[in-house]
Amino acid sequence: MPQGLELDDTALDEAEQAIGDGPVVMVNLLRFRDVPDYPAGFADAKESAQSGYYEGYVGGFRKTCEELGITPQLLFAGPRVHSLLAGPDDNWDEIAVVRYERFGDLRKILESSTYARLAKPHRFAVLADWRFIATRAR
Repeated sequence: MPQGLELDDTALDEAEQAIGDGPVVMVNLLRFRDVPDYPAGFADAKESAQSGYYEGYVGGFRKTCEELGITPQLLFAGPRVHSLLAGPDDNWDEIAVVRYERFGDLRKILESSTYARLAKPHRFAVLADWRFIATRAR
């Protein structure tokens, strides 16, 4: 598994404490692999990293949300078009910004067995790098 793609309990605990209660907006910076790297025999493997992300990961994420009764709000999703002030490692393929009513909702999703089965394998298979940043309105 590529470094930086796993969210462990310590990272989630620290985020939950820093963020507190109330709405949170998560910024996702995504860099795709050239070719997906699914485990042998994975039944839902996709041919490209983009389809693995949008069909596999996002599809599994949505099913998890439906099962849990959580409705995140997609504020923005699209490709990086041009970087004006960025470093050599800031060549992201896609940017997604999602609002949650509370960080606890996101944590429930990430800790769900449905997420682990349907979404997480795609995340590991298709992403080469990822930044996951929490923010909120002043």
